[in-house]
Amino acid sequence: MGGFRRFVLFVFSLAGIACLLALALPWFGLYGDVFATLGEYEAYYVAVEVCLAMTGAWLAWNLLRSLFSRRHDAISVMVIDGGQITVTKSAVASQASHIVEEGGLGLAKSVDVLAGSHGPVRVNVKVTPHQSVDVQHEAPLLHEALVAGLTAMCGERLGEVDIEFLEAEEPRSLVADATYEEEAREGGGPASAPSAELAATALPKPVPAGAEAPMPADADTTGDITIPMRGEREE
Repeated sequence: MGGFRRFVLFVFSLAGIACLLALALPWFGLYGDVFATLGEYEAYYVAVEVCLAMTGAWLAWNLLRSLFSRRHDAISVMVIDGGQITVTKSAVASQASHIVEEGGLGLAKSVDVLAGSHGPVRVNVKVTPHQSVDVQHEAPLLHEALVAGLTAMCGERLGEVDIEFLEAEEPRSLVADATYEEEAREGGGPASAPSAELAATALPKPVPAGAEAPMPADADTTGDITIPMRGEREE
């Protein structure tokens, strides 16, 4: 919404509230002495009449819009030889969803496309990640992909592209992964997932053929020991 429309909406809304208070409060018996004093001034009646006229005009305008206005789903993106090239809002939303899902980051929960007759096209994308993601790293990449893909459809009319990350389908700890990668970079080794290393250490090492399997570290060594009874010499 532009600045002028915001100002007009504020003025008419303020006039409606003032008119409602001036007519309703005396009716309910509130501040009767105050309104009786104001009634002695002609300017008060003029102000109430102006606010009432503005409120009635605003309500009539919205009533006519609700009855006769058409839904503008098409967005004009280009003019060629006097003709217009348009795309629908649903096409823009579908393209945004495809870009999000193509990157493999998650699914587009909803896409809102806001566009007037001549203003910019604003797109708001809500993303449900498959797993918890590093927003500081992934968000700029996704935003760049969305801007590039939607610019190909909307051209210069593309305005703001907002991304909202929702709750992930499979939450995971991002602090542990970031700490492990930082330690790996400082040590000069390749960064890999901590879970993979823990899983590798948890698996038993293969035993060569013919060799005895090593006793587990947590095996019970407090049992009885049997020693065969033999003489010092065999007869």
